[in-house]
Amino acid sequence: MSPEEWTYLVVLLISIPIGFLFKKAGPGLKRWGAAAVGLGLTLFTCGPHTLHSLVTILGTWALIQAQPCSCHALALAWTFSYLLFFRALSLLGLPTPTPFTNAVQLLLTLKLVSLASEVQDLHLAQRKEMASGFSKGPTLGLLPDVPSLMETLSYSYCYVGIMTGPFFRYRTYLDWLEQPFPGAVPSLRPLLRRAWPAPLFGLLFLLSSHLFPLEAVREDAFYARPLPARLFYMIPVFFAFRMRFYVAWIAAECGC
Repeated sequence: MSPEEWTYLVVLLISIPIGFLFKKAGPGLKRWGAAAVGLGLTLFTCGPHTLHSLVTILGTWALIQAQPCSCHALALAWTFSYLLFFRALSLLGLPTPTPFTNAVQLLLTLKLVSLASEVQDLHLAQRKEMASGFSKGPTLGLLPDVPSLMETLSYSYCYVGIMTGPFFRYRTYLDWLEQPFPGAVPSLRPLLRRAWPAPLFGLLFLLSSHLFPLEAVREDAFYARPLPARLFYMIPVFFAFRMRFYVAWIAAECGC
């Protein structure tokens, strides 16, 4: 495994025990503690490239404040335009972001577009309420209010799934912050039930990548082999690729 893969795995594993520390905490500690951990992990893995995520967040928040009735389409255009710019940095002669920055940026794009959609739904519901003489409509799933800048930052940098997922909406994030009786929600047993295949997948990854290393396909000797042999070699290579991602996804789900 490369140093980047080891760092990625350590970040995912650290996220699991931290969740038990936050589980019974109050909404304030949950919000700002989880954001501090996520921002710390982002700074540690991305360094100065963390600025890309900050610019994306600030731009989306400005659009939400300026045009709440149409912020979903605007946020979609803004975040994907910035993602295009982000991917073209090397072509523009600018410093190339780390792979960790790419992971953070992808998940952040999902979260901010979703947040803008939720704010737009809230704004449309409020307009319908005013048009109907302030008669209350169904509010299930709606946000209680438009998030402030600090609330948007705390949601964006929440450590849960910050590099891998799972993705969760801002409404789900609020439900976690304001969760009543968190001690009654089972955690350890579901975690162990979900985590048990990870060591097996990890062992299969190490074994297959050792027997069929990816570096071999970059050597000239590889292309001297017959075509059937080269095609067969792709099977264990992609198998190792899948096992690596399975371990990462399981660890991310356990952290969530």
